[in-house]
Amino acid sequence: MHASTTANGSRDRGHHRGLQRLVPWLVTSIIFALIFRRVPIAHVLDALRGIDAPSYLAIMLPYSLVYLLIDTFCLTRVVNWFNARIAYRDVLPIRATTYLLTLLNSPLGQGSIALYLNRREGIPLLEVASSVLFMMFAELYQLVFFSSLGAALAPRRIEGFFWVYVALYAYLAAHLAFFRFAGDRLAAHTAAGMLRSFRLAHLRHYLLLVLFKAPNFLMATVVYYFALRCFGIHLPYLELLVFLPVIFLSAALPIGVAHLGAPQYFWLHFFGDQAPAANLLAFSLTAHVTFMVMNAMLGVPFLPRAIRELSPPARSGARSLPRRSPP
Repeated sequence: MHASTTANGSRDRGHHRGLQRLVPWLVTSIIFALIFRRVPIAHVLDALRGIDAPSYLAIMLPYSLVYLLIDTFCLTRVVNWFNARIAYRDVLPIRATTYLLTLLNSPLGQGSIALYLNRREGIPLLEVASSVLFMMFAELYQLVFFSSLGAALAPRRIEGFFWVYVALYAYLAAHLAFFRFAGDRLAAHTAAGMLRSFRLAHLRHYLLLVLFKAPNFLMATVVYYFALRCFGIHLPYLELLVFLPVIFLSAALPIGVAHLGAPQYFWLHFFGDQAPAANLLAFSLTAHVTFMVMNAMLGVPFLPRAIRELSPPARSGARSLPRRSPP
């Protein structure tokens, strides 16, 4: 009976995980089916043939490079806050090479940061994974903050997002309160290692990380303003500043495959009356793919160093940096 119950439980969990993996594919497929009923694929391909590719790449490449530098700074600060003293120059190859894995699978790319720091610096895997999780949480709420401002200041009402923001901010308040008053009790549980950085974090850490990440968002609004012109699209900068964070937030939510589907829908929803739909869709898809591929290319020069430092001989002789006492 016990074996039968265990088998049934495993089968149910397997079905549940299978359903979780299937839902994003269904959502993405439905969104694109609706989009391509409105915008024929042939029109999108024609829009792609008409872009100013040299100018577009000249705009996007510096953006990817600066994004990497700022992202590396943020990761360096988080690791120094909660795990160990580590120099920016040592984090840069870590962050750059993980973009290669992110091109294949986003969670895999984030998890590789934890594995790299665990092997190179000797930081316990759960502790560094907790810091990566903390960084991802702050990145999400940076988008929540900017997009809620955009929704409040938008010249026209954004339908359906009010209760999303209510739920997100309610969770944030509960999250901060929980770790403020009950965080110490979690320390006694081994399984709570994944929450270590949240236990150690103060409000200033959340605010500082959002501040450190803000230049990437503001830079994106400027880059997109000029990159859109390469597709024959001229949009007011203030409208981009208002609506782009909502588009970015829709990409960050786990409702689609490879962050696709919802962003394309919102590009058409917000700007479909100001530019040809086929051009908007071509830009949205191209910008997404270009950003991921360029980031991955930036990781290629650092790949030999990453492989060398993660190989067994390098690990055995690696210098272990002193652990830093958390704040």
